[in-house]
Amino acid sequence: MKWAGGILLLVALSLSFMGCQTSPAAEPTPSPTATTANLPEPTMEPDPAPAFTLTSLTGESVSLSDYQGEWVIINFWATWCPPCVDEMPYLQSLSDRGLNIVGVNAFEPAEDVDQFITEYSIKFPILMDPDINTILDYQARALPRTVIVAPDGTIALRISGPIDGEQLDPWLEEHDIN
Repeated sequence: MKWAGGILLLVALSLSFMGCQTSPAAEPTPSPTATTANLPEPTMEPDPAPAFTLTSLTGESVSLSDYQGEWVIINFWATWCPPCVDEMPYLQSLSDRGLNIVGVNAFEPAEDVDQFITEYSIKFPILMDPDINTILDYQARALPRTVIVAPDGTIALRISGPIDGEQLDPWLEEHDIN
């Protein structure tokens, strides 16, 4: 049992020290139908998005399966991460446009997160991940980390670092995501 606590502490510390990335790095998941002129069709299947059920700040239980058949943008973030804070207005604007946005907070007290979302007028669901299992399942080794899940439940795009409209809007338009 001592090892489990030590490992959890090590992971939490590594998340905080690896910290906020300031330059985004998109990692598209290969599509089984994507081809290029000089390459054969990939045989790799897209990764399924790990299932989760977390509790929102309002006490509601929210699962990835609640969004089955729909696009959903999952953003892993923390209040102490400046790039995470910087991208929040853009994420809220995506939510205002009707996109499914879910914020997953990294290991912070609910009171701090509640104060933050009130101050920044965040309306999309903010889920708490106190044991950081979901963060680890999505390989969010540094914050912020954004994962876009396709309607079929596979990961369509992973982005390490902050996101903004200049970067993400063209991808959303290309995939006909309002």
